[in-house]
Amino acid sequence: MYDLIIRNGTIYDGSGKEPFEADIGVKNGVISKIGDLKNEVSDKSIDAESKIVTPGFVDIHTHYDGQVTW
Repeated sequence: MYDLIIRNGTIYDGSGKEPFEADIGVKNGVISKIGDLKNEVSDKSIDAESKIVTPGFVDIHTHYDGQVTW
């Protein structure tokens, strides 16, 4: 039993390897399994089909907008 399963996402793991499709199972706030979880149950589920799933390495906070006026 998982707290959350993110299903059918295209995973970019940050290693530089090719992305792959898989499910992600989360227990107690920690990723505990990545793979085929279609027969697993969870309290909450997110369908990420046609979506990209990444770990927290993507930081979208920038100040590049100010460079337009520099």
